Amino acid sequence: MKLFSLLDRYQRLVFAITSMLLLIGLASWFTMARQEDPSFPYRNAVVTAVFPGATATQIEKLLTEPLEERLAEVDEVDRIRSVSRDSVVVLILELHDHIYDTDAAWDRVQTALDRAEEDFPTGVTELTFENKKMDIPAVILSVTGSDDLVFMATQAERLKRQLLRIPQVSRIELSGDPKEELRLEIDESALNELGINRAQIVQVIQNSNQVIPGGQIQLDGYNLRLVSGSDLSSPESLKSLPLTSSSGQLVPLGAVADIQVLPREPLGTLSYINGERAVMLGIITRRGQVDALKFGQALRAKIATLKDDFYPLQIKEVFFQPEYVDSRLTGLQWNLAGSVAIIALVVVLALGLRNGLLVAAVLPVVAIISLAIYSLGGGVLHQIAVIGMVISLGILIDNAIVVVESIEQNLAAGLNRADAVKGTFAQMAMPLFSSTGTTIAAFIPLLLSKGATGDFTRGIPVMIILALIVSYLISVLVLPLVAQHLVVERRKTRGPFITRLTDFLVTASRDYSKRTLLIVGALMLMAVSLVPGLKLQFFPLADRNQLVLDITLPSNSSVEESRDISTELEQQLLNSDDIMSVYRTVGASGFRVYYNMLIQNEAPNTARLVLTTSDADVNASVIDWIEHDLQSAYPQTMLVVKRLGQGPPTAAPVELRLQSDEPDALSLATDTVLRILHQTPGTDMIRSDLDTGMPEWRYRVDEATAHELGLTTLQVAQTLFSQSRGLSAGEYRYADDPIDIRVRSASGEDSSAALVAGLTLTNPSGVQVPLAALTEQNFAWSPAVIRHYQGIRTVTVLSELAPGAAYNEVLSALYEQLEVTPLPDSVTMQLGGDAEGSGEANTAILKIAPLGAMLLLVFMLIEFNSFRRLGIIMMTIPLAAVGIIPGLVISGSPFGFQSLLGVIALTGIVVNNAIVLLDAIDTRLHDGEPLRDAVDAAIRDRTAPVLLTTLTTVLGLLTLAFSASTLWPPMAWAIISGLLMSTLLTLLVIPVLCRRFLA
Repeated sequence: MKLFSLLDRYQRLVFAITSMLLLIGLASWFTMARQEDPSFPYRNAVVTAVFPGATATQIEKLLTEPLEERLAEVDEVDRIRSVSRDSVVVLILELHDHIYDTDAAWDRVQTALDRAEEDFPTGVTELTFENKKMDIPAVILSVTGSDDLVFMATQAERLKRQLLRIPQVSRIELSGDPKEELRLEIDESALNELGINRAQIVQVIQNSNQVIPGGQIQLDGYNLRLVSGSDLSSPESLKSLPLTSSSGQLVPLGAVADIQVLPREPLGTLSYINGERAVMLGIITRRGQVDALKFGQALRAKIATLKDDFYPLQIKEVFFQPEYVDSRLTGLQWNLAGSVAIIALVVVLALGLRNGLLVAAVLPVVAIISLAIYSLGGGVLHQIAVIGMVISLGILIDNAIVVVESIEQNLAAGLNRADAVKGTFAQMAMPLFSSTGTTIAAFIPLLLSKGATGDFTRGIPVMIILALIVSYLISVLVLPLVAQHLVVERRKTRGPFITRLTDFLVTASRDYSKRTLLIVGALMLMAVSLVPGLKLQFFPLADRNQLVLDITLPSNSSVEESRDISTELEQQLLNSDDIMSVYRTVGASGFRVYYNMLIQNEAPNTARLVLTTSDADVNASVIDWIEHDLQSAYPQTMLVVKRLGQGPPTAAPVELRLQSDEPDALSLATDTVLRILHQTPGTDMIRSDLDTGMPEWRYRVDEATAHELGLTTLQVAQTLFSQSRGLSAGEYRYADDPIDIRVRSASGEDSSAALVAGLTLTNPSGVQVPLAALTEQNFAWSPAVIRHYQGIRTVTVLSELAPGAAYNEVLSALYEQLEVTPLPDSVTMQLGGDAEGSGEANTAILKIAPLGAMLLLVFMLIEFNSFRRLGIIMMTIPLAAVGIIPGLVISGSPFGFQSLLGVIALTGIVVNNAIVLLDAIDTRLHDGEPLRDAVDAAIRDRTAPVLLTTLTTVLGLLTLAFSASTLWPPMAWAIISGLLMSTLLTLLVIPVLCRRFLA
């Protein structure tokens, strides 16, 4: 009472502080940064090592295994995946979920890479480490309009430098730009005629391309720099380099070689937009307080001023995330407004116009003040934060309803308005503190959970906890001060429905307690019996009008073959009225247009097409057309078309990792699993990454013969490599960026088998020696790609799900069949996909769950100081957990992480109902009433407020339950179903237990 007197004395100060917070919140709504989704810590990285000419098996032994061994020593690294193929290995690293100081972890990874590099063989030309691959471009631009790819790439670089001046831009990456090289294509006949070998050309270039400073001298007291001109300053300077023929004649290099700056071969990543070759710019904004909408406006304004400078090239938007941000947040804001309107209408109808408006006013006040605090703490307005506000609406008004109901009851008891308000403050401050604390405690596991799922959903508990705290403070400290002037006694008596319901509850708990408990138990068993019909889904699919089509050719396919096949498919797609645009990348996955998209390793046998459809409703028909009609037209090509997903990215809902050091056993196990999945209902687009291998043309040098002819094994290798890929002769440093100088044949990798078979070598005497004269040749088959997971050879089997199927059903059927047809003993199988993601997310929450449970117990013991009462209240939690099952089954919603969020929210809500009911009983027991009468009175007084708070929560969530989004309806239906069932059962069970155990 002293606290209330103090508040009453300084109520102007209380109103002023509240008003200032409201103004801050309103300003925050219009000024705070807006984004589509929350950002994630940089827990993923890509390591690439290049050893030109090495086979996949050599790469595995010489690069992959040393790298994996060193990286395994870094404690922060959780997973290591590697793909070894000819000339290159790519490793994908993941840090443990609990790592948030990622910079320090990546520093230790870099140290491990430096140590591994010390053991690399001579010839490794590149070791790169990228730890910011997770960033998604806010905007993707295309530069098109020329057949000169080098020119387009140069202009794209120029555009990049202009756009980097926009303050919100962090960096800009290019995709599809042809990596250049200064190529010397040798005239084979002229070279053989002169008796010059390619190694000699490389040596001459290297000797003439060294940076040797000339130093400086003093001239009349001033410094004068001496420039030695020891390196090549232009491609033209190469042409005059002298070569010495076998006869001693000096021949200029330009006489035997065509020298040009050309796109590097073999071709790298190729990018296209609607069939037109393009260079793409992925514009990545700074992390933190960047408003996507304002950035989009600034970028479009900048491009509008630059377009004329780049004519005739065209600059087009391929992907513009600010539009998606605007659409997403606008839809959620309407959901928020709709929920506020529904809840306000309900409380006005239930409490009367004056009291109802007083309670309803708490909604915007709490929401705006919560937003102010969230913004002051550096929060960003994204869909997760808005969803947290929507969920909190029905919960945060509970305190206000209880306070106003209590004041009404005191007024009805004959107290004047001031005493009624003071009495309510004394009666309800502590119970509401405990009930608010228990609800907050329920969200603690979600708030503190680690990992990608926790990072993605953390905005929900943050907003809910903020709203609950503010709701308590407003309802207990501010609302009573306002109620002193505004609240009135309702003259309307309770309706006949509430009267009959309370009479029924009193009778059922007092006269039929055993029968009531049996009925409740039977209802719970009936709900549990529906579990077999419950489908599991980690996260649902996204609701965007975009699809991703991944094309995979056999392992030994070239990037040119992938380009040709994907071009044919692209043209067929563009001819469809349902496809608006196609963004195609060959040889890599290109830029991500959504946070859930997986990045594919660069591989010549792959292509990715991002399809923008006319509407999300046509996605299903487009998928069906591609999966059946187009797939059948390309039997040697795997087409996997998918909707975008929600939550942490996974390769597929069903992912099985088969591991063994025995290739034959691994192949047999893969065939077994594939056969079973093809026979299992609910599977779709089944595939594996089992390597198909590639042919080898092997040369074995006869050392004795080679020695007699004055030749070496090294010269044989150089001759073969210079014919195909080309020998590296250093760097040309005067391009925009340093580029390789490469000496090779004119035909390169297009050399025919006959041409390669007829190669000759020039010995020191100038004699042409046929390659066949000193080598034995044979054909063999060897791996084209070798994949590791955690250092072990691995084949991954993937399957999408047919409409209506669930991953748990597919896995159950798979395990049943594996009992009949087991895998080889040397093969182990691990689960990935939704099963792994769901397990990790649930484990992360369960690790923190004891802390939430402890806080829950602490708040309830503070309120009641009784283990008996604690036990009675805890009985409501299983009622809530079981109650979600009927709602999910009837609505057809799967049980996943969102449904788990619903269970967490329910825990706090139903415990609140039980606390309010039990506190009313204890108050009357304290006043000396018999237990029988105390329970009867508590039921009659508290049933209406409990039902009203339940109704406001349920109605507030209806906008989410019926929204077009795929992400939130499962959670909304879980809360609605669980709350309706648990509230009814709580009103039955708590009185029965109180009568039995408080006597």
